[in-house]
Amino acid sequence: MTEIWGDLPESQISNRTVAQAIADYVNDHLNDPDAHLEIGQSLQSHKASEIIDHIAGSVVRDKLGFDRFQIDEHFSTIDAWEQSAGVSIPTISEMTLTTTSVINNVQYASINAGDSQVDAANISQNPICETRVSISNITNQQIYICQGFPSDGNGFGFKIVNSTVYAFWIDSDEVEHIQSVYTNAAYSFNRYRWELVYGYTLKFYINGALVHTVISPNLNTTSKFITYQIKATSAFWRSMSVQTLHFDADYSN
Repeated sequence: MTEIWGDLPESQISNRTVAQAIADYVNDHLNDPDAHLEIGQSLQSHKASEIIDHIAGSVVRDKLGFDRFQIDEHFSTIDAWEQSAGVSIPTISEMTLTTTSVINNVQYASINAGDSQVDAANISQNPICETRVSISNITNQQIYICQGFPSDGNGFGFKIVNSTVYAFWIDSDEVEHIQSVYTNAAYSFNRYRWELVYGYTLKFYINGALVHTVISPNLNTTSKFITYQIKATSAFWRSMSVQTLHFDADYSN
């Protein structure tokens, strides 16, 4: 007589059949929210993989989100920018700001929200911004990379004094707050990013690493998406270069 193994008891002390035991083990696995999530297991490895199993062109537009106002700038032109005389495009996909050799000379470039984009740069729109910037010196300079315009009493992002990088934010009383987050910022490009969840957190990142968090920041509002500003604090010219800018925020209307 041939026995069907699935109908056999699981063990000498269990009346559960082998088939029932297998079904129970499978159900337990399916109901385990942490399955495959341990280090080295498949989902963790999949999540950590730089290239995931979606071949080029396989992600269709109806799977992507288009529910945020977005700016992706590669500096093929800066005609729409508000800019000072020392701003130029010296090479492909790069904007440069260069001061004169006069002490306290300031050069800047910024983007304003247009008439058709009322409140698009408002802090209540939960903005996220990331940009890639290189500076040429480590002394006698003050630099802002931020949303807003500090000389108007508003803004948040990064402030560089000489070679030290600070996370900074200006509150509703127009008081500037700073926190040192990075040093030796010169000579190579770094990625500067901030994320604001209005009323809750303001987070600062450099090269993908979280460097500072402000809880419930009381920010002053602004109408500018982004500002780059450099000031020579001695009688020597100073320069900064910008490659790529991404900005996104909730739609305002």
